[in-house]
Parts: sequence; C-alpha cells; structure tokens
Amino acid sequence: MKHLLAILVAGKTLGVEQAVEAFELIMTGQASPAQIGALLAMIQIRGPHVDEITGAAKVMRAHVAKVEIPSGLRVIDTCGTGGDHANTFNISTASAIVAAGAGRPRGVAVAKHGNRSVTSKSGSSQVLEVLGVKLEASPATLTRCLDRAGICFCFAPSHHPAVKHVAPARQELGFRTLFNILGPLTNPAGATRQVMGVFAPELTEPLATVLLRTGTEHAMVVHGQLPDGSGLDELTTTGPSRVSHVQRGAMKTYTLEATSLGLARVEPESLRVDGPEASAAVIRRVLAGEPGPARDIVCLNAAAAMVVADLATDLTQGLALVRKSIDSGDAGRALDALVAITRADST
Repeated sequence: MKHLLAILVAGKTLGVEQAVEAFELIMTGQASPAQIGALLAMIQIRGPHVDEITGAAKVMRAHVAKVEIPSGLRVIDTCGTGGDHANTFNISTASAIVAAGAGRPRGVAVAKHGNRSVTSKSGSSQVLEVLGVKLEASPATLTRCLDRAGICFCFAPSHHPAVKHVAPARQELGFRTLFNILGPLTNPAGATRQVMGVFAPELTEPLATVLLRTGTEHAMVVHGQLPDGSGLDELTTTGPSRVSHVQRGAMKTYTLEATSLGLARVEPESLRVDGPEASAAVIRRVLAGEPGPARDIVCLNAAAAMVVADLATDLTQGLALVRKSIDSGDAGRALDALVAITRADST
C-alpha cells in the first residue's frame, strides 16, 4: 500500500490496475486504518478520477454476496447515491415498486439496491421496513422475490461484507469519500441496466463513464435541480434534470425538462417528508392512484426505468406503462408480494 500512497502524495492519480490493487488490499483487511484513511482523504481532496472509481467498483463487485437472477428475467436497478440532503420521500424506492409492476409481466424485474440513510430523514431500507418488508433476507429469498414479485431489496450491509474493513476509517474521517458513490455501481444481482441518481451534477458523466467501462448495457445517470440551486439524486419535476445516458456503448449528456412531457413543475416542499413513516404514507397513496406531485415524480423516474429496461423507446411511452402499472393495481400487488415473501421466509 505504501507505494500506492506515494503516488497520491506526489499529486498523481491511480490507474485502474493500481486502484484495483489498493482496494483489494483494503477490502481484504490487508491495509491499516491509517493507510485507508490517508488514501481516501487524498483522493477526496482533489476528487476521485474515473480510473480510481472504476478500479474500486471492480473490487467491490468481486467481493459482493451475489443474488441469482431467475431464468428468463432481465434485471434493472434504481439505486442512487443519496447525499442530496433534500429530505424528499423515497422517490427511487417508490419508482422501483412501480417499475416492478410494469416490468414483471414483460420479463423485467427490479433488484433494488439500498441502505439506511445517513443524510436524509428516510433511507430506502427504513421506508421499506415501515411498508412491511423484511430486510434480512437470504439470497434464495431474494431470487424468489424477483421471480414472484418482480422486485427484491438488496440491503447493502448484507451484500458487501468486505466493506467492514473500511467502516472505522470512514467514521473517523467524517466526510464523504469514494465509498459514497460506489453503492450504485455494485448491484448484487449484477444489474447491467439502471437509473442512477447522483447528488451533484458534475458526477453524471464520470459515473456514466464508469458504467460504460464495467459492462453496463443501458443506463441513465441523473441529477435533478431544485429552485435554490441545490439538487436531487433523481429526475425531478422541480426544475431541469441533467442526464448522462449510456446506450449501445456510447454516452450522451442532455437536459430534461419534465414539463416537456406534460408534467407540472412543482415546489420542493410538496415532495418533502419528516421521516420514514411519512414517506411510506406518501408511497401508499401513490400506489393507491392518488394524483399529484408525488405520483408525477415517481412516474417520471419509473418511466426512465422502463427506458433502460428497453420496454419503452422514450419517456412518453414509459410514462404510459408505469401509469397503467399504478392504475391497474399491478404496482401495489408487487409491493404486497414483496412483503409477503420476505415475511414468510423470515419466520
């Protein structure tokens, strides 16, 4: 590790293979807490290079506890980085449920990767617990969830045991590090199609580049803008969204205005909640068909999931699919099945 730290001290970046070497040492417990802290701090001070993110993601994927995909299913993910401090309800979790309702009859399931919240009032795992989902599910149970419900929840601590070697250093540092953006790059089911929200607009292209390098087939890396200049790690109806779109081995970046799709622009306050119970209540109302800002932003993000799954050629077609998923009750049934399977298998 010392020779790799020397590269960073000299003001240089790590190449992909050097990053693989560094993070393999970290995730196998061969690096000391001081070495881990030094490496993460030096990378964070100047900002991580695409090569460093790529190498770290490769190592983290190699050490993941995998989820088997049922035969004949294509799997997508809607995991974002979090860290936007916006305190909205759990938009990506709700859109995953709606996408599952639309996708499962068409051979697509959602392996939703997520964790507990650090910066917002409700993380994906917390709201799913309130909705009745058991988080600690075996890999076999998660495979059954994909098959029967069209959705499973991959609780990050259960799938990334190697990250335990990093936890003490991260807690001591107390600031964002490269690990804050690795989660969405390391889906336990190996999803090669995803909608990935990021907490800063300047991250869309670097992370889309990493996805291109690591075998992604179709993805949107997105960041939504709020009126005060801050943002969401989602496509948004509060302003423009930046999208880096990966498809057929190429990337293009563009700005998306939800109003161009017939969705009303809304104030951020209409999307905010004060905890997982309130977030779950919003999601239940969306699944019950209640119109309004929450339904619109969920449908927008679920429509993007339909595009990356290649079930829709564009967001307009995707919106039609996911609205039908809600109004037919398919989305609600997907959640009911997820709850039933995880609870039955945990008894």
